Amino acid sequence: MSKTLGELAELVGGRLDGDPAREVRGVASLTEAGPDDVAFVVLARYRDAAAASKAACLVVPDDWPAGAASAATLYVADPNRAMSRIAGTLCPALPQPAPGIHPTASVAETARLGQGVHVGACAVVGEGVSIGDRTRLRAGAVVADEAQIGDDCDVHAGVVVRERVRIGNRVVIHAGSVVGSDGFGYLAGETGPEKIPQLGTVEIGDDAELGACVTVDRARFGATRIGPKVKIDNLVQIAHNVEIGEATIIVAQVAIAGSVRIGRGCVIAGQAAIDGHLVIGDGARIAAKAGVTKDVPPGADVSGYPAVAHRAHLRQEAALRQMEDVLGRLKRAEARLARLEAEDET
Repeated sequence: MSKTLGELAELVGGRLDGDPAREVRGVASLTEAGPDDVAFVVLARYRDAAAASKAACLVVPDDWPAGAASAATLYVADPNRAMSRIAGTLCPALPQPAPGIHPTASVAETARLGQGVHVGACAVVGEGVSIGDRTRLRAGAVVADEAQIGDDCDVHAGVVVRERVRIGNRVVIHAGSVVGSDGFGYLAGETGPEKIPQLGTVEIGDDAELGACVTVDRARFGATRIGPKVKIDNLVQIAHNVEIGEATIIVAQVAIAGSVRIGRGCVIAGQAAIDGHLVIGDGARIAAKAGVTKDVPPGADVSGYPAVAHRAHLRQEAALRQMEDVLGRLKRAEARLARLEAEDET
């Protein structure tokens, strides 16, 4: 697939400094781009790499300095968004499986499959399952008894959707994720931990996306709920009875304990951990590796362990970095005081 730079400029509404008739055929990073590729740059710290790039064209912010790149330059308001559109135009989409049931798949007689459904090799569809139109179950996926999956979903290889889980429309679940495994609930017993029955389910709203190897536990009672348009990165643990509001973003390796309620439009950065039964308000932002032990108000930014207001955490970190110097001065003062006391005694 090829496009001229003029066509790409029109596509993204940008201003081109270069030959509009020049053709390009792909996209690549600054360092890997060749003379037929488009690359992009956002941050000024990559200025040297941009100048050295062999790309045919660089997509840059509107305020990028003129002459800072040897290639043609396409100035846009949002390089990330523009590059996504350009990539979608120049790069062929990933291959998608055709509708139909693979001969090695196992589909229960009581399962209800919509039109245009794909069931891949060695996939399993249990009793009483309902799958909507055009949904794709990739190789080795398992949908257990009485689960429901809506229209236009994509359940990738090795995903396990457990019993009675309910998934909306246009949901994407990437390889190896498990939705509806038992919540981690035990009581102390005379002979060791006694399991608490996990009798609830999981509900996932429309247009949500779960990364690879995400685990979402079923509720003890009721439902663990992931709202519409929630985007979850790889290797995230969501415990039983958690509720996540619409359009919240959760980055890799986050751990959320049981019965946490997370509002709409929150951002939870990588490796953060949230203690059980807390409330995270709408629009809150939790920094990477934060340990949240208290409720977070709507719109708040928190960081550190235990998590506090981000500005307070920055002050604490600044104070810690001065600690070595402060301790040195304290030791010198103590030594001087000891000498003065010794002189007084003599």
